Amino acid sequence: MKVLVPLNNGECLERFVEAGADELYLGFYDEGWFETFGKYADINRMSGFGKNANRYNFGEMTELAKKIKAAGKSAFVTMNANCYSTAQIDYVRKNYFPAMKEAELDGLIVSDIHLAKAAHEEGIRTVASTMCAIYNEDIAAYYREAGVKRIILPRDLSLDEIASICNAFDDMEYEVFFMRNGCVLSDCYCLGMHRKECGSTCGFLRSRPKKMITSVNSFDEKQKINQNDYLYNVHFHHDACAMCALYRMKEMGISALKIVGRADNYESVCEDIRLAKRNLQIVENSSSEKEYLDSMEFPPHAEKKCMWGYSCYYPEVRFS
Repeated sequence: MKVLVPLNNGECLERFVEAGADELYLGFYDEGWFETFGKYADINRMSGFGKNANRYNFGEMTELAKKIKAAGKSAFVTMNANCYSTAQIDYVRKNYFPAMKEAELDGLIVSDIHLAKAAHEEGIRTVASTMCAIYNEDIAAYYREAGVKRIILPRDLSLDEIASICNAFDDMEYEVFFMRNGCVLSDCYCLGMHRKECGSTCGFLRSRPKKMITSVNSFDEKQKINQNDYLYNVHFHHDACAMCALYRMKEMGISALKIVGRADNYESVCEDIRLAKRNLQIVENSSSEKEYLDSMEFPPHAEKKCMWGYSCYYPEVRFS
């Protein structure tokens, strides 16, 4: 299994490689795109954060992708906005695809089936983003027929559901969410924009005042509602982790472990890479899941993060 991390600062490339990163993914901005389609036409899911999440323009991004390849690592680029118009896909064909082919990208991460088909026609390897909502083997087959070579599985799938998709097509690569920045919603069915002026759906739910409405006017009922709201909004998936699931992921044949956090502190990402690599080695030396779970190294602050399972991507491993 390979460790995939975001790269938003070229100065961090060497450090990520030294920490053990195998694959890196990048976003980009393009003033020409925004001049043509408007500032609310996202290039990728993080366009609303501006240069904080996509520091480089398209030309700078492709040069950075070449540096990743020169370092012997895999380079992926994100184009996973909510949707793309026909005119936008034509723009991508003309302005992006030639340089992407020249850079020999290992994958273009797409959210749109028409964009996936266009890239496939140009000989560019495509990866189905979590925005594609691949929740079962029928949906996986649809993208496979469109030429997609790797699937990023939604972060809210269970391990059994992931296994059923992996078992259906052994000629596909599968990528799973592994560390950092969970989400209270399903990416693929959340059509909100990550922009302060619009108010992302998740941010709105967590930050706005709430009014409790219940047909049962009792202390116990109100206490349960309040407790659920508190746990969901304060603890759930704020710093998500899947270390405990590594053994099962190896058994399934998972290809890549996705560490997210394009705008996060680089040293914190490095710590996650190193921890993942150490636990991958423990997996290789373990003859059973129990042996791995008894031997694995927990993430920092595990006593706060792990004991109740609210930060677990796959809580079923420890919390049956």
